[in-house]
Amino acid sequence: MFRKETIKESVSALPLKPGDYCVITGTALVMHGIKEETKDIDISCTKEAFHILAAQGYPIKQGAFARKVIYCDDVEIFEDWHRGAITMIEEVPVASLESVIVMKKQLGREKDQIDIAKIEAHLAQQ
Repeated sequence: MFRKETIKESVSALPLKPGDYCVITGTALVMHGIKEETKDIDISCTKEAFHILAAQGYPIKQGAFARKVIYCDDVEIFEDWHRGAITMIEEVPVASLESVIVMKKQLGREKDQIDIAKIEAHLAQQ
């Protein structure tokens, strides 16, 4: 499981430049303080960064909404899936809560509905 500190450590070790990616979905929720931990790290990167990773030989799979590089067992890097604002949180580029809602609605799983309710409750308190 990844908490904020381990996410920061893992992301800083990636061969990506800050302008080329942001953490998304459950990883973003941990960074925003809505969840304590997540089981894996999900990232969206630019098409250019994705092609560089692919050229380095990382395995590629087709996800439901975007191709993804399987960087390691618990880090997946999606090609250009994120749309919306990016916020820097403790030097990590993080998808905005509004864009996480859009992604979670696309996924539509029961756990995503629960996360959307948490995000909306958090936004209502601000």
